[in-house]
Amino acid sequence: MLNTSTNEFEGLPLFQAVASRTCVRCFGTSMALNSDNIVEACTSLKLLTHPLPNEASLMLLRSLSLLKEKQIWINPQAFDLARLLTNFDSKTPCPRQEIFDTFYDATTLSNQNQLRKFHALIEELRSIWLLPVGSRKTEPSGYWVVTELADFKEWFERVKAAPVTQLITIYKVARHNFPVFAEQMELKFWNDIKMEDSK
Repeated sequence: MLNTSTNEFEGLPLFQAVASRTCVRCFGTSMALNSDNIVEACTSLKLLTHPLPNEASLMLLRSLSLLKEKQIWINPQAFDLARLLTNFDSKTPCPRQEIFDTFYDATTLSNQNQLRKFHALIEELRSIWLLPVGSRKTEPSGYWVVTELADFKEWFERVKAAPVTQLITIYKVARHNFPVFAEQMELKFWNDIKMEDSK
């Protein structure tokens, strides 16, 4: 269960794969959120065994810089979820049930409410933080932070049939993290409209 006063998990390690290869305070991102809602360096960074931040952590840092620039309050639960997801990729995504087991107390929220809150967190990370959170329903299913253009393209192909509001969010995320792909999305969009007009 998350201890919100310290942004640390009680009863570690909950995520064996993450805890075994990363710092339990920052999940290997080198970032922690202090009580003033300010992102600071992990206090364990001085240790020789502390891992270096990976590419997904650097993407998260870009998103946090954007929030700071826009003076947007950092939701601690979204912050913890984002840090957790930096340890996963499209080949080994984080299963949704593991996230539920970590972030929600089964005795206080119904499954439907857990799902609603979880989807709201993912949407916040994508639409406000502009963090490229990938997802897949087929095996291997789960969530991760996208760091490569090819991976983003593959994820986009799966979700492009989504409602317009989700597509706008996806476009903003692409423009912020993968501008070349955002241009390709624009060109494809206008080409599709031209083809429809010519019918």
